[in-house]
Parts: sequence; structure tokens; C-alpha cells
Amino acid sequence: MSTTASPRDRGQVVGNIRDFLLAADELPSPRGAALQLIELARDPNVNIDAVVRVIRSDPALSGFVLRAASAARFGRTERPLDLRQSVVRLGMNIVRAHAVALSLVANRPKVVSKRFNYNAFWTSSLLNASVMEALARHCGDLPASEAFTLGLLSDIGMLAFATAAPGRYDLALDRAAQSDGPVEEVEQQAFGFDRHELSAVLLVDWGIPTALADVVYWQRDPEGGGFQPDSRSYRLACALQLATRLAEVCLSGNADVESVATVYLRAAILDLSPEETRSLANDALVELPMWIGLVGLPKPEIAALPSDWVA
Repeated sequence: MSTTASPRDRGQVVGNIRDFLLAADELPSPRGAALQLIELARDPNVNIDAVVRVIRSDPALSGFVLRAASAARFGRTERPLDLRQSVVRLGMNIVRAHAVALSLVANRPKVVSKRFNYNAFWTSSLLNASVMEALARHCGDLPASEAFTLGLLSDIGMLAFATAAPGRYDLALDRAAQSDGPVEEVEQQAFGFDRHELSAVLLVDWGIPTALADVVYWQRDPEGGGFQPDSRSYRLACALQLATRLAEVCLSGNADVESVATVYLRAAILDLSPEETRSLANDALVELPMWIGLVGLPKPEIAALPSDWVA
């Protein structure tokens, strides 16, 4: 498993990101209901009925919130939740994160990158989120709604690169395709930061809690984040790395040695056997079409996991 070659100063990294964002002519940005929810969240005394009214104004968001709250119960035999109960169960931070994601899917920015596939990006993000949700279901100690949100938005920096600097990003992706190293290292050389670090800063700007943004920032190197080994943040970061690699394998059908090794390592840290890991991957693949339908993406080509993927 590759990790960052040497420690990097986070303050300098964030400074580079701030300069990049200030210079950008266009960036992915929440609109509509998402923007209203971001504004409402700034009021510590916001009325939940006001939040529900905003969500009801967006049918796709309503469906997304209801489904996410239902999934967070893990099959408990309760009556179906209404929208107000769903908002209470998920909490304002998670509802806002879902609204941001749906807004970004629906309000497609002008992307002229030749190497960036918008539909494939969101399909991968939804599968990543579905794997995270399945991981929470299998592990028990991971918060389901937070796990799904992390999976959904953890690579939003890729979209920002493709939107704000499409030409430079194409060159970086070309170099990454010709090298043996991780694409994140090429991004760091080209921009001074990678997709995960950029994602974390954007999430904070959109009001996502810093604790979740920190998990996104360190997802490529969970040990580098200084998390306590038994902490929720460390386990979420391990789960996020596992989910990302699993999603790559499912969508590309390319079970490369490094991806499989990373999945095994992170699964072991999360006390999951290879058989349980394969089971949760299949669970996520079953859920993916439902999420794809909710956001209106075309049905993707999904490769079955190779029969020998799990030893």
C-alpha cells in the first residue's frame, strides 16, 4: 500500500488550496435547496419545520433524505419514517451534506476536461457511499449516515480540479497514467495538493463538520492523521480507503494487486474477514441502482467481482 513519501505541512497545503480556489473562474457550488440549507444551518436556533419545508421543495432531496434515514436504522421493525422524523434522525449536518451532493449532481458545472467523466464520477461516488453504508452495517460501531456522506463526497476534489483547471488536470492525469505511482502524488506535484486535501477544504467551506473533513483529508494515509487507533475517525478513514478501492474494483473489473492488498489490510483493521468483505461489496452493488435512479444518472456497466478475488 502506497502512502505519502514524507510528511507535508498541512498549513502550506491548505494555503495552496486557498490560492487555487481564489484564482478559479468556476468551481462546483451548491444551489437551490442546498444553498438554502447551508444558510439555515448558520442559525443555531433554526426551526426544524423550516428545514423540512426546504427539503420538501426538492422531490429528489426528499427521497434521498427518506432513504438515507431508513438505511441508518439497519432494518429495524419500525414504521416508515416521515420527512420530519428523517431530518431528526439524520441531523442537520448530514441532511445538508446530502443536499450539497444532490445539488452538485443536478447542477452540472461547465467541465471541459477531456479525461474527466462526469457520470462515471458520480456513479463511483454513489458506489463508494453504498460500500461505506454496508461497512457501517457490518461493523456496527461506524455511524451509518456519516459513513454514507463521507463516501459520497470524499472525492469531490476531483470535480473541482476538472472544473477549475481542466487543462492542467488533464496533463496531470496523463502523467499519472504513464507512471507507476499513485495519482495523488502526481496531483501534489502539479498543484501542491491532491484530490483528498482539496475535497476536505471544500467540505469545510460548505459547512460539513471539521471532524468529517479531517477523515476525508487523511483517507489515503489514515495513520498520518494522528487519530487514536480505536477512535471513530481512524476507523472511518480506514473504511473510506477500503470503500474507495472496492468501488474501483467493482466498476473497472481490474482487481490489481495493490487494491486487493489495501482492501484486505483495511478490512482486517475493521475486524472483517475476506468473506464478510466480499458480502458487503455485493450488498453495495445491490443498492447502487436505487441510488442511481434517485439522482437520475444513466445505468452503469458494473463488473462482477472476480471469483478468486477473496482468498
